[in-house]
Amino acid sequence: MDSDETRPAATADPAETKRRLTSEISELEGAIAMVASGSASRITLTGLKFGEALSRRFQAEAHSKGLNLEPIIWPEDAGCDLIVRRIDE
Repeated sequence: MDSDETRPAATADPAETKRRLTSEISELEGAIAMVASGSASRITLTGLKFGEALSRRFQAEAHSKGLNLEPIIWPEDAGCDLIVRRIDE
């Protein structure tokens, strides 16, 4: 049986990281636009790798549109879900 010490460390692929970050930003911007327009009252984005950082980065913009971003952080830093909802909800 292999132990964690004998497994090679996974290396991040910069191109994949950039693609994933770009995709998650696009998804969040779309969710913010939908909730702000009234097309949806709440949207939950699931399985985000950068969700916690994106919630901090976009919180001020969301608040200016009457929205709140609520991260739901997974255990062991495995990812994050992100709820986009109206503040008055």
